[in-house]
Amino acid sequence: MKKRRIALLLSLIMTTTALAGCGSTDGSDNGGSGSGSGSEVVDVNSEFKLPLTDEKETITVFMPNDPTAMAKNGGDYNNNPFFQELEERTNVHIEWQVPAAQTESEQFNLLFTSGELPDLMYYSQTGNIVYKDGLDAAVDDGYFLDLTDLLPKYAPHYLAALESASENVQKAAVTDEGRYVQIYSVLQTSQPSFFGYVVRQDWLDECGLDTPETYEDWENMLKTFKDKYGAAAPLSTVPTWLWNLGYGMGVYNITDFYQEDGKVKQALLDEPEKVRQFLTLLNRWYEEGLLDPDFASETNFWGNSVLMANNSTGVTCTMYTMPSALFLPSMNDDNASFSAIKYPVENRGDELKAGYVVPDTTNSWVISADCKNPELILKWIDYMYTEEGALFANYGKEGETFNMVDGKPVYTDVISNNADGLSYDEAMRLYTYVPSWPGVSYDWERELQFVSEEDFNMCYVWDDFDHEATYYPSYASLNLEETSEYSDIFSDLSTYIQENLLSFVTGSKSLDEYDEFIETVKSMNLERVVELKQSALDRFNN
Repeated sequence: MKKRRIALLLSLIMTTTALAGCGSTDGSDNGGSGSGSGSEVVDVNSEFKLPLTDEKETITVFMPNDPTAMAKNGGDYNNNPFFQELEERTNVHIEWQVPAAQTESEQFNLLFTSGELPDLMYYSQTGNIVYKDGLDAAVDDGYFLDLTDLLPKYAPHYLAALESASENVQKAAVTDEGRYVQIYSVLQTSQPSFFGYVVRQDWLDECGLDTPETYEDWENMLKTFKDKYGAAAPLSTVPTWLWNLGYGMGVYNITDFYQEDGKVKQALLDEPEKVRQFLTLLNRWYEEGLLDPDFASETNFWGNSVLMANNSTGVTCTMYTMPSALFLPSMNDDNASFSAIKYPVENRGDELKAGYVVPDTTNSWVISADCKNPELILKWIDYMYTEEGALFANYGKEGETFNMVDGKPVYTDVISNNADGLSYDEAMRLYTYVPSWPGVSYDWERELQFVSEEDFNMCYVWDDFDHEATYYPSYASLNLEETSEYSDIFSDLSTYIQENLLSFVTGSKSLDEYDEFIETVKSMNLERVVELKQSALDRFNN
């Protein structure tokens, strides 16, 4: 399957090149009246002609609610200066269908019962905004359009970007049946791990402590913070990030799955004694007041700034931009400082075999099978992969939101020091393309203009692990039958696992009951779920 997918991509690229060589290269097929002739294509080496259509065309787009942008644009993406300029350039108007925040998955599912799908739809595995039976089924059921034959002609720049992307992205872009149905965003350059644990470096220095490496170092550090500073929650984070502390003792993805040498594993099945050891450690930290007593209900994924501000916490898990942007501004201590620390290991010098692997791509576009003009939509998307379109998407309008300085785009005060009081994140969401949205050649390095070199260097600390040893690619998707069986088993099982893990840590359930817990997990058919995940990984890899 892997070789077939790569071969398919290469064949599409060759088709694009061949057609471009014998057809028009000025992009004159504007798509305004639907399908054009088979010989006229847009050559990736020629000028991309704008506008895309002579007469104004309207397309309907399903897009999740971005609360940050919606709070600043009056509840309409068409009020974003970026989309106003995009419409001016392309002559394509967008009629947005935006559900209320947190209802996106539900509203997406309702589209299929309504019988009226928008032309273009946001699609996200991580956000559970998916067709429940999978992409191939969505094509077979008449909902999504198979783009395989259309991409060489109408989205050659996307294919070119895909060709330079990682092998994982190239494989993910093709369904199990060998179709191109989604259009992903593609990172222009690989991104190092951008979140992990940070420590109050000023506290370490004042206490004469070295950067902690082992679990013993961590425990000594947390005890010192509690005793010297009266920290009520020396270690504070959400449960999801807390479980990651098991990496250093071989407990990987305790609530999910991992792989080693292509074999899918689950820690509760494959390493139950290591899990017991890890839970025993966390329970001790909880009982000794080293772990936030409210960690089980903590919802601040990037760290609790209140606990930081009142000196209750010395260690948390966060993103590299947060210490300077969120923590330090809320603190009264001018001497406060943060540094990145790696996950603890059992012995000094041990290599970490897990960490946060930044996905090469996440969300995607899909086009409705009922769309009257898919050619125009593909060209609208393809613009974001041209040199001009990608620059516009990432930096906005030259002379307004950025200027070229020594050959590189640099944001103006409209973004970096907005006169209306917008933060740079808010300004970027209005004047440029939102990073988490699909269908763009994304330059993640643009955010470095607002981050100090010291803060960015945190990423290199967190990125120091074997990226391949245990990583289960999120792109390895279950097929129709597997998805149904997986949901039937794992929805309740996942809840049971997470509830019991929390209970073991807090002591509301004794670790004397751990063996019974493991047997119950097995009886709930966890082995079968591993088999399903193995099938998906095998298809993805082969």
